[in-house]
Amino acid sequence: MSEKSLAELIDEAIASGDMALPVFPRAINELRNALKDERKSLDTIAKQIAMDASLASQVLRVANSSFYAGLSKINTVKEAIVRLGLGRVVQIATLVMQKGLFSSKDPATNQFIIKLWQHSVAVALGSEWLAKRLNFESLAEEAFLAGLFHDIGELLLLKCLEDMRVKNPTINLPENLVREVMVRQHEEKGAWLLQSWNLPEAYGSIAGSHHHPLTEETGTVELMVRVADMVSYKLGIALRPQPELIVSNSEEVSRLGLSDVTLAELEIALEDTLTLSS
Repeated sequence: MSEKSLAELIDEAIASGDMALPVFPRAINELRNALKDERKSLDTIAKQIAMDASLASQVLRVANSSFYAGLSKINTVKEAIVRLGLGRVVQIATLVMQKGLFSSKDPATNQFIIKLWQHSVAVALGSEWLAKRLNFESLAEEAFLAGLFHDIGELLLLKCLEDMRVKNPTINLPENLVREVMVRQHEEKGAWLLQSWNLPEAYGSIAGSHHHPLTEETGTVELMVRVADMVSYKLGIALRPQPELIVSNSEEVSRLGLSDVTLAELEIALEDTLTLSS
């Protein structure tokens, strides 16, 4: 099977409406809207999270991970909010709910999806870290979500390939061919999926252009996502590791004015994110 024919099969599968597309968890919007609603108290939001036993238990697990943990163990969602802050707990809940999309019963697909999830978390938290480190505090939330969604097209493609394998077990999908199709198509498919989720246009724009050449219009959030993305590739937190990548020589780093020290600190922060995605 040629790369072109596989690409065509993917387009046909998505256009047919027969495959189950990834669905954006509505609870993420509800929580994030609650965070902006001054009428919602800490107790109300803690109760909202605690009502979902699975979500609450996973929030506590992540809150007690080495990335977030304090001196003593957190036992309730309210304790997590008090220690970490409401915004951080909503962010953790967002990661937990989004992770639900990154699973597969097919071992061949699952090995890719696990790495993709780790990469998405690293780029999300790395982009947010850069926003705060560079004093773009007002952009931190957007940077986090843009990083989380930047490679969502790869998830869509993996789900489509999984669906193909289920419906046609004899189909031959060599790993190198799968990787090539994902490289070529994930930006376009990611922009399309985010649009179908009715998310703000900025997220689809970044998902659809983050490997394109920079332009004068490339915004600060996309620059931060690109840098976090490159550092993740360099560290091997990616489907296609690039340990030889020299991030400091990139135009993105130059435009953001990042020093070697800041890049080294970012690497340490991204290595710590692996504890969140396991």
